[in-house]
Parts: sequence; C-alpha cells; structure tokens
Amino acid sequence: MEQFGFFSEQLAISMAQEGITSKALAARVGCSYEHVRRMLLGTGLPSLPLLRRLCGVLGWSERKVHKFVVLDRERREFGDAFWRVQGMDPRGDGVYILWAFLTKEERQYFTEWFRFIAARRQEKVETKQALPPVT
Repeated sequence: MEQFGFFSEQLAISMAQEGITSKALAARVGCSYEHVRRMLLGTGLPSLPLLRRLCGVLGWSERKVHKFVVLDRERREFGDAFWRVQGMDPRGDGVYILWAFLTKEERQYFTEWFRFIAARRQEKVETKQALPPVT
C-alpha cells in the first residue's frame, strides 16, 4: 500500500517539475539512491543537513519543507492520534496531505464534488425513507 506524506509528495512533485531521476538526485545531494527511494515512498525522511542540500538543488523554501518533515515525523510518532487531536478523522490522512498541494481552484472543484456526492447520498436516504413498506 502506498504511503502518503507531506514531504514525499513535495519531493515527487519537485522531481517531476525538474525532470530529475532518483539516481541523479541522490548523486547531486550526496545520499544513496535507496534513501531517495524511501523518501519518495514516504518511509524515510531526510536529516537536516540532507534537507538543506535538497532545498538547494530543488529550489525549496527550507522553512516550508522543514514543516512538512516535522508533520510527517509527528504523524509517525502519534499515529491516528495526530489527526484526532486536531479534530480530524484519521481515515482522511491521504486526502488531508494531498489537499495541501492543490491550487485554490482545484480545492474549490473538489469541494463542490464532495458536496455533490453528499447531496446525492442524502437524496438516496430520503427516497428510501419515503418508500412504503413492502408487504
């Protein structure tokens, strides 16, 4: 099963935008290909020195990406409690992470789509309740 992570999504997006492979990135930042692969899979996180080198190569804001690393570490450490403390359902983990990478227009589109799905579900419930009992 694919894991989601704030940092891994940022890394994958940036690598695609730069057209850089895992092997090429590993060579440029001085780490192993395997470590880059684990970071992309969401199973590994960079140390602070590696994060700084990644920021230099990929043109990231160190503050923004460091926040992603911290969030991912907290998610690992606290598990579902990470989301529950924030009043969020842990089952939405992937949605919450990917939401951070959408544009304002994309968020609006998906919000309307979710509303449509919820309204449709409500219509089905109301229709079911309005039907006479089968005898």
